[in-house]
Amino acid sequence: MKTLRFIGMAIVAIIMSVNFVACSDDDEEDNRPLAEKIIGHWVLTYEEGFIKDSEYPEDDEAWSHAPKDECEYFGNFTFREDGTYSEYDLDGTSNPQSIEKWEVNGNVITLIEDEYEQYDLKVLEISSNKLVLEFHDKDETSEHYAKMTYKRG
Repeated sequence: MKTLRFIGMAIVAIIMSVNFVACSDDDEEDNRPLAEKIIGHWVLTYEEGFIKDSEYPEDDEAWSHAPKDECEYFGNFTFREDGTYSEYDLDGTSNPQSIEKWEVNGNVITLIEDEYEQYDLKVLEISSNKLVLEFHDKDETSEHYAKMTYKRG
């Protein structure tokens, strides 16, 4: 009887040990600033969006797909700690199309190509291996929307 009780207690101890080991820090929230989390190479895995034009409604279009040869709006990104970024073709083999500046304000990443061209990308989700960005631009006659999902490359 004592042997049975000892074996039972040993099994309970093993189960509790495995339970504690199985819990990892992955479940903890990453409280680092967005400007730190974004650093690295991001590969486009899915994109969806639309273009609406009130002057030419026949040109309206919508999409929802994994990127193929070309992306609809933005390609792969590499964000660097020095505040610069590069955007790459989807094949990943070409030279960067550009080396420009980026900055963060709240949950918005602003891509600064020059003093006239800037793009605000809202961060909908970011984790150690996933990034979801949203682009929205609307004026009197047209509206452009894109939601892009990336994995860390």
